[in-house]
Formats: sequence, structure tokens, C-alpha cells
Amino acid sequence: MGSAHIDVEIERLGPLLDFSPALGRRYEADTCFGRVRHLRLSMLMGILCYNSYDLISFLVFPLLATESIFLRLLMTGFALAAYLAVPKLASRMRETLMLAIMIGACTIPLVMFWSGPVNDVAITFVDYLLTVVFGVVVLQLRFPAATLLILLACSGGEYAVWLRPDLSYELRLGLSLQLTIASLFLVLSSWLLQKSLREAYLTNLREIERSRQLEVARQSLAELSMTDVLTDLGNRRCLDDALPGWLEEARSGTKSFAVVLADVDHFKAFNDHYGHLAGDTCLRRIGAALRRVTRQGEDLVVRYGGEEFVILFKTASEAVAFQRANDLVNAIFALAIAHDARPDNVSRVTISAGLAFVPASTQTSPHAVIAAADVALYRAKHAGRGRVALAFDGEDSLGGREVTLRRSGSVARTPMDLERSR
Repeated sequence: MGSAHIDVEIERLGPLLDFSPALGRRYEADTCFGRVRHLRLSMLMGILCYNSYDLISFLVFPLLATESIFLRLLMTGFALAAYLAVPKLASRMRETLMLAIMIGACTIPLVMFWSGPVNDVAITFVDYLLTVVFGVVVLQLRFPAATLLILLACSGGEYAVWLRPDLSYELRLGLSLQLTIASLFLVLSSWLLQKSLREAYLTNLREIERSRQLEVARQSLAELSMTDVLTDLGNRRCLDDALPGWLEEARSGTKSFAVVLADVDHFKAFNDHYGHLAGDTCLRRIGAALRRVTRQGEDLVVRYGGEEFVILFKTASEAVAFQRANDLVNAIFALAIAHDARPDNVSRVTISAGLAFVPASTQTSPHAVIAAADVALYRAKHAGRGRVALAFDGEDSLGGREVTLRRSGSVARTPMDLERSR
């Protein structure tokens, strides 16, 4: 299908029951398989019925039977070739071929009508009309093609009726009237049939489009319900939805991960001093910094509530998890957001973080993981803020080790410690 946008709500059928170019291509693509199957089945039935008139030729006008059978067999050969070619043809070529086959099929009974005995014209004329009916009603030629076939058939029939010298005026008038009325009926039936088919397709397409739009709206609503409006991060509901899945993978032994619970230090004092608008801006900057430091598509950063954030990231060991959590703390420190209302000697915004490492095959619950990270966060704040603390073994139930910022066996000084010492 084409890539152009199709507004099916404003699509309307044209005077020849045509769609816009883009929708026309889509219609042909959507209906191609069914159309080909319908044509091939109809052609097989038509070939059998068409050649049944060979028996009538023998019985009614034996002098012309050989000519009639030869012409019908020749037409049958063309029809069989078309039967084989139809699945391989583009829609326009396929419909053009069908029209050409029907024009040829109508020509043969018209020749029999012109050259047959005057007493048998009714039989050959009915054969002629039935052939046109087959093309319009059974093959269901597209409306423009059906109209062209009817016009050609009506013109050829009227010519043959009025110019055949051995017919009485009354017979000519009767046959001409029948042909005209039949042609009008066929045009009307083709228009109604094609209109019904295309309007049904358009109605169905509109329902599909509305369903798609409803699904998009539902997904957007679901995303909004899991997105924090202020920071554009995930929200607590997003965490509640994601964490059980991460834990399930950990229980199955397929991965280990870490949970970091971070809190903005002395944020109430920041809001009281700078105002809530400045506080909102501060939270947005922190959220953006956390998102930059984490890996997009792999880690999850959510605003847990107020000035708290939760970060989930896959990691192979507690040591790597600790280093990555420390990178988060340092990234916020590097923002250098002024915080002159702090009661300590630090003049910028910092975060404290509690880290709970969840090794593979660990059997625990979402509540236990968050509780362990929360205990570690409290410990980080008690140790001086602006740092990471690990969940204790035993007390926090997640298999962690000593909680203190350590590198190479010694206590490491955080950037905030350096700031405080100045």
C-alpha cells in the first residue's frame, strides 16, 4: 500500500464510483486476492455455459454449427489463457483483459444473429443478451468497464437489428426495445452493485481507522497514566508495573539488577527559599540529568514521588551497580544548582541514594526491594548526604555488603565532602 496518508472520513465515491488515487491503490491491494478468485471461478462457469450453445447450434441452425463451434472454441482458448494470466496481472491490466474477453465473447452471438436464419433470431439474440449479463452481473466488471461493454453491446445490437434486411419492422422494434431496456437495467444493476461493494469497503475501512485511532488514544492515555507530568519520566505506577517483571527475570536466573532510591537533599528548604516554581525547575533538571546518565531503552528512571526518584538498571555485580549509582550522584552534583538555604556548608543541590542489588535467582518481592533501598537511603543521609549507601546483608534481605562509600579498601570522599571542607 502507498505511504500517503488517507483520510477515510472525507473520502467519497466519484461519479464513476472511483476512489481517490491513494485509496484506489489501497482498495486494489486489499481486494486483489478475492477479486482474482472471483474472476477465475466465474470464468470457469462462463466457459461451460458459453460452450453449451454448441448443442443449440447443432439443433437450430446446423448449417452454421461448424462456424459457431469454431468461433466459440477460439474464444474459449483466449478465456483459458486469461484464466491463467489473471493472478499475475496488475489490477488495471486485469480489468482491461476482462473487458476485452467480454467484448470478444459478445461478438460471436452477434455474428450468429446477423447470419443465422430469420426464424432463429430470438435464440441468438437471447444468447447475445445473456453474454452481456454475464459480464456485468457475474464477472462484476468495474462500473466504467461494465458501462463501456453495455454501450458497445447496445450499439452493436441496434446496428444488427435495424440493418438486417429480412426482419420485419415489428420484430426490429421489439428486439430494439428489449435491447434498450436490458441495457438500462444492466447499467443500473452495475452501478448499484459496484456502489454497494465500494461503500461497504469504505465503511469497513472507516471502522478500522476509528478502531486504530481509539487504540492509539488508549495507548497514549496509558503512557500518560505512567508518565510524570513534571519531569516527563515514568511515575510510580510505571514502576509498579515494571518492577515485578524485572524481579521475575531475576528469580529465573536470567539477569541481576540494581534498584536505586534517590532523594533530593534538603529540598523543602530549597522550595521555601526559592519558591515552588524554582523547585519544579530543579526537579526537571535532575530528572533530565538522571536520564542522560542512564542507558536509554535498558534502564528505567521514574519519579517516585515528591523529590524522590527510583532508577532500575541491569548490572552483573554489586560493585558495578555501586559505581553506576555513584555516577548518578556525581551527575547531580555537577549540575551546580545553587542551594544557599542548606543548613550544612554545601551551597548546591545534591542527592542521596540508597542502592539495593538484586542478584540472579534471588527470591524477593517488590516491596522488599524498595524497603531495602529506602533503608540504605536513610543510611546515606545519616552518613552526611550527597552519597550512595548499599543495602546491608541480613537487615535489608538482599545479600548486600557493608554500607559505606569505599574504593580500594578506604573510605572515599565524595565531591560534596570536598565542597563542605572548603
